[in-house]
Amino acid sequence: MSAPDPNTTTASAPSTDVAPETAEADVTTGLNDLLADATVFYQKVRHYHWNVTGPHFFTLHEEFEALYTFWNDAIDEIAEQVRSRGDRPVHTLADVLDLASLEEDPSTPAAEEMVEVVIADLAALDEQVQQLAERAEEADDADGAATVLEDLSEQIEEDRWMLRAWLNDL
Repeated sequence: MSAPDPNTTTASAPSTDVAPETAEADVTTGLNDLLADATVFYQKVRHYHWNVTGPHFFTLHEEFEALYTFWNDAIDEIAEQVRSRGDRPVHTLADVLDLASLEEDPSTPAAEEMVEVVIADLAALDEQVQQLAERAEEADDADGAATVLEDLSEQIEEDRWMLRAWLNDL
């Protein structure tokens, strides 16, 4: 029997290269958790982009595309923050689903419900981002996670505002 590959991560034990007792490791763990949630959110918004129908198709199809395009870049930036700390970003779908607190959506809800779900997920992501930014600041984060997270929080709030305004116009 061969020894396990140290570069392989499994859903039952996501890999980490940072000592768990440090404040930086706490931030790194939080970044990987955020990365998992961001990945689930990204895929959910792509699902909605592909499957939205009805009289709001054009507006929401474009809005969902803008959202998942933004989150594609955000995912990369979060993963780079994990790497800059000497750890590996969560990268398998099994690990993503194991770490994520956001749920996938196997259904295809009506357009308005899609927007409501996206707003709720953005609220959950923003709470996670703000808590993690505080931990990064407390850890005297030299790798810049706090700045990345604060910028992400600002974009999330803008997206939530725009989507809530869209719902109010119905």
